[in-house]
Amino acid sequence: MKKLSVFIALALLAVAGTGYAVTCAYDNVPGATLLVPYWRVSLNGATGAPIPSGGIDTLVSMVNVSTPGLIAHVTVWNKYSRAVLDFNVPMTGKDVVSFSMRDIMNGKLNVNYTQVQNFLGSGTGDPCGVNLSVSPATYAPLVGFTAKRFIRFSHPEAGVTNSDAYTSVSVYATDAFAAFRNRVWDSLDESGDITSFTVPTGDNILDFDNPACGVGSSNGDGVFKTDLSGYLTIDVVNYCTNYFPENAVFYNEDAIATSGWGPTSSPNALIGDIFYIDTASQAGNISGDQAIAIEFDPLLTYPAATKTFFGKFVGAGNSCGAELTVGCSVPFPAPLAYRFPGDGRETLGDHYGFRYLSDSVNGYQTWILVWRSDVYNDAAQSPGSGPTNNLCSWLDSGGLKGYGLYDDDHQLIAAVYDNDENSFVTGGPSGSTSLGKTYVFLESQRINLLNNGQINPSGFKGGWIDALFTNPGATFTYNGGRSWNQAWVGVQHTAPGAFISVGHSASELNNSYNCNLIGAGVSGPTSAFK
Repeated sequence: MKKLSVFIALALLAVAGTGYAVTCAYDNVPGATLLVPYWRVSLNGATGAPIPSGGIDTLVSMVNVSTPGLIAHVTVWNKYSRAVLDFNVPMTGKDVVSFSMRDIMNGKLNVNYTQVQNFLGSGTGDPCGVNLSVSPATYAPLVGFTAKRFIRFSHPEAGVTNSDAYTSVSVYATDAFAAFRNRVWDSLDESGDITSFTVPTGDNILDFDNPACGVGSSNGDGVFKTDLSGYLTIDVVNYCTNYFPENAVFYNEDAIATSGWGPTSSPNALIGDIFYIDTASQAGNISGDQAIAIEFDPLLTYPAATKTFFGKFVGAGNSCGAELTVGCSVPFPAPLAYRFPGDGRETLGDHYGFRYLSDSVNGYQTWILVWRSDVYNDAAQSPGSGPTNNLCSWLDSGGLKGYGLYDDDHQLIAAVYDNDENSFVTGGPSGSTSLGKTYVFLESQRINLLNNGQINPSGFKGGWIDALFTNPGATFTYNGGRSWNQAWVGVQHTAPGAFISVGHSASELNNSYNCNLIGAGVSGPTSAFK
C-alpha cells in the first residue's frame, strides 16, 4: 500500500510539473538558500571607497527559476561566522541578478534596481513596501504570488513603530554603508591564501582587529590589511528584513521562507553561480562553480530532525528555539499557514575527494576553497561551559588549542595519494605513515596546496586527496548534534598561460544521511518534492 501511495504521488506531481529531489543527499536542484562558500576582493591599496579595479574579485549570479517574484536576502559573513552586512534583493519571476563583490564592498547594494523598476514601472516605490519619504515611514507591501509580487505576507512587526518592518528596504543610497565602512572592512580584512594545517599562527588566520567579533575597535580603526574575504548566504524570505540568520527572530517570525507557499509555488526557487577572477595569477585566470543550493524540506522541522543547515542558530543560544516549540512565545507571530519550527534547510556533508596539482616546474597548481560550520566549545570560558555559534571566542583567546575548529574532534583526516596510488596519511589511521594532527581553522578560506609540505610531505606532483573533516572518534555534540560539522570543498586548478584554469566542486564521498531524519520518524534518506 505504501509503494502504491508513493507511485500515485509521483504521478500527480509529475502532472503538476514540480521538481524532484532526494532529502538529505546533496543534489544539484534549485534551493531555498544559496551558499557562496568563499569570496575575495583585493583592496588594491584602497583606504576607502571606491576600491579600484584589478587584483582579485568575485562575481555572483542568482536566478529565480519560479514564476512568482521573491525577495532574496543576502548576508555577508566573515571567516569567523559572524554576520557583517545584509541587503534585500527583489527578483521578478524568472529573473537573473548578477553582482560583483567589489561593488558590494564599495556600498553598491542596488544590484537589481534598474531591472525591477523597468519591469514594474518607474516611481512604483520600494518593492519592500516601505516609504521613507514621509514621516513617520509607512509600510504597505503588495502581497501575493505573481511575477510582480515579492512579499508573501506583511512583516509581523508592521504595527510597531520604527521596527524592522519600517527600516528594511531594497532601494539603497549610492554608498549604502559609508557611515560604517570601517567596521565592515575591518571585519573582513586580513584575508588571503592559507598554507598552515598545523598551527593557527600562519598568515591570514587570526585577525585581532575584527569589530564583528568584538575585538579591536568597535567601529574599526580604518587600517586595512591585505584582502577582504568571507562567505555569503542568500535566503528566500517571506518579507524584507534586516535580521541576520544568526538572529533568533529570523526564524521565530518566519522571515526565512519555509511552509505556506501552496501547491504550485515553492521557496526552492534559486540557482546560481560564482566566478573567481584573478588578474595577476598566472598572467590572469578565471574559475567558477555553481552556488551551493540548500533545499527546504518540510520533514526538517526543529527539534525532530537531527540537524539542519542553520540548526546552530535555531537550537543553540536561542531563547525560543522555534515558533511551534512547546512553551515558545513569539510576540509577533507570522500567519498560521507560514509558521514553521526552524529553518527546514538540508545540510552538507563532511567527507570529500578531489584531484590536486602541485608542480611548480611546469606551473601546475591547485587551491581548495573550504567552508565549514559547527557549534563550538567556548574558548572564552572554562572547558565544557557552553556552546558558541562562531569562532570569535576562539579568536579572542588567541587561537587557543582545544577550542573552535582547533580541537581533536574537528581534526582533518586526510589521505594524500599520488597518481600511482602511493599514499601519505596526515593525522590519521593506523598502519600508515602519519604526519600528525592537521586542521582547517576557519569557517571560510582558500588554501594553497602548491608545495605544501604540511599536507603533502612526500612532495607528490599530483594525485588526489581523501579529506574527512571530522575525527571518527569525535565526542563534541553540543545542540544534540543538529549542527555537527558541515563542510564544503571547492577546487581551483591553474596552469601556464592566460585564462588556463578551471574550478569545480569536490566530490562528496558520503552522499547519504547528511541530515539524518531518524528523529522525524523516517528511517533513512527519503524523497521529497520541491
